[in-house]
Amino acid sequence: MSNGKYIFTDAAVVTSAEVLPHTAVIIEGGVIHGLVEGDYSVRDAEWERIDCSGKYLMPGFVDVHTHGGAGLDFQDESPEVPGRLSDYYYSHGVTTLLATLSPLPHDLLVGAVGRLARFCRDHRRNSNIAGIHLEGPYINRSMSGGNKKEYIEEPDPGRWREVYEAGEGFIRMITVAPELKGIDHIIEDAAKRGIVVALGHSTADAVAVGKAIELGARQVTHIFNAMKGLRHREPNLLSAALLSDRLDAQIIADGTHVHPDFVGLALKLKTADHLMLITDSMRAAGLADGRYDSAGNTVKVENGVSRMPDGTLAGSTLAFERGLKLTASLGEVGLPVLSRIASLTAARSLGLDAKIGSIEAGKNADIVVLDSDFKVELTMKSGGIEYAAVS
Repeated sequence: MSNGKYIFTDAAVVTSAEVLPHTAVIIEGGVIHGLVEGDYSVRDAEWERIDCSGKYLMPGFVDVHTHGGAGLDFQDESPEVPGRLSDYYYSHGVTTLLATLSPLPHDLLVGAVGRLARFCRDHRRNSNIAGIHLEGPYINRSMSGGNKKEYIEEPDPGRWREVYEAGEGFIRMITVAPELKGIDHIIEDAAKRGIVVALGHSTADAVAVGKAIELGARQVTHIFNAMKGLRHREPNLLSAALLSDRLDAQIIADGTHVHPDFVGLALKLKTADHLMLITDSMRAAGLADGRYDSAGNTVKVENGVSRMPDGTLAGSTLAFERGLKLTASLGEVGLPVLSRIASLTAARSLGLDAKIGSIEAGKNADIVVLDSDFKVELTMKSGGIEYAAVS
């Protein structure tokens, strides 16, 4: 046993500003104690040495928008589901995530939020599930995407209060459509409670978006998807998302939801300080093609792409490191930029960047080790090894 003392040696350490070759990272008590360039070793048998030659060492990934994978969904009622999904995400390098819930019938939504809140409360010290993201239910039915239209609600302060109270303070994000009548109260109330308000599944014009920003909205849900496209005399949510530095943007870099050229466009306009990779993965992630339940709908997964019967995309089967690899293939995206859009931007958006999101002395030892093809070799959370690939 290491007693929580680890030395990662000879790694290519990816910080938010540069890549440090042949560097050792020293871990003790769940915290990064230091980075030392060149050879580094100790004779103390209590320290466990992990050879990272030929590998990248990056901050653990942060996914603020994911519904599930490995046949499981965060809305499932079994109490074992959050723990099993936690392990699934560790295997893909994700050390912090928000369990995302699609719209559900109100009582079922309250129940699902309550179950996840209890899990977060009971496992707050050792889980990668940092809280809950509500993707709705206050979204535009005409931009429902893979969500079930019948479960989408009109904004109602009383029903919102029921959902909020069930969350026990663990609701960290809510996606809303800012054009809905009555949504202003919910945006303002959520923002005052420290919940990140994201704008999405929306037909909003730029005026409605501007008002939402003034009320406290700070993020955009899966930019380019479930929103109007660009027309040169009709500024809208997409144009505001691309232009405003007050809005961080999520993006699904799977090559299907957004063409790689537009991933590059978003990165160019938003910069790595305001763009974050997400998966928006659903229960079919990591499984074979077939038919699956997703957000209350039956969807068909073919060639790894999940669609509704009418062809509408319904979540993704993306694993986080594959999104990272696709973004890396754009050619001009360096590893420090990848590190920021995979970890630091989302951590900062959640107010967690003092502890996670980058490889720095004093921060939590949330680490992922990747080979040169971006395959996850090892995942560490707060100094504990949660996943190690079988050789």
